[in-house]
Amino acid sequence: AAIPYQNQAYSPFPLNEKLLREIPDEVLFGRTEIDLIRNASGQELASHTYSHYYCLEKGQTVNDFTADTNRMSKLGDELGIEFRSIVFPRNQISPEYLNVCAESGYVAYRGNQLSPLWSAASFEDEGQVKRAKRLADAYIPVSKTISLKPDQLETNSKLINIPANRFLRPHSGKAWLEKSKTKRIMNEMSEAAENGTVYHLWWHPHNFTKRTAANLLQLETLLSHYQSLHAKSGFLSMNMAEIADHAKK
Repeated sequence: AAIPYQNQAYSPFPLNEKLLREIPDEVLFGRTEIDLIRNASGQELASHTYSHYYCLEKGQTVNDFTADTNRMSKLGDELGIEFRSIVFPRNQISPEYLNVCAESGYVAYRGNQLSPLWSAASFEDEGQVKRAKRLADAYIPVSKTISLKPDQLETNSKLINIPANRFLRPHSGKAWLEKSKTKRIMNEMSEAAENGTVYHLWWHPHNFTKRTAANLLQLETLLSHYQSLHAKSGFLSMNMAEIADHAKK
């Protein structure tokens, strides 16, 4: 059954059977990638909701979200894992829905960057000016990036809020822009290492499907910078559940 969004374009149901038949199972289910993540040291397989659920869109209710969460838990049972962290699609976060996550065993979620530019909003309420400022902020300091120490992270409905610090935008193809973007991220990483704060860098896997080599090279540059910070000051790389466990100590 379709999720009762007022705008039905947001619901993936009912599934397009013709399209499903055209997509190879290994692409559709990603079991190879799932196993690689599960078997990689330090990596966490977390939830992005079952249906790419939008918590702030009109029409849907907490009961609909509960059904989605229960289906995700069932999927975890089938995979032999318990989901402990959740990243809400488009970071649409509702406090009431965090209670549902807590009841399902989650301990952490990706919150929004502590800036009005990144506040949770529905598609309708986003606004072009807000989106334009977010785009510019990837390259120049439109807003200040606030980082928190583990013991400063908020707890909401028993879940640790691990705010996003920076979205790693895909490579633009413009060298001068990319140099500015990479420098901005590396400076923020260095500041976090110096101050003992959490730096939460994130992106979508599909962001690397265009200019893949350039995107991977850029990521390698950032990882190399992390390694130098780790060697210099003991800067640690942790997944979300590990950060939550560390924050609760």
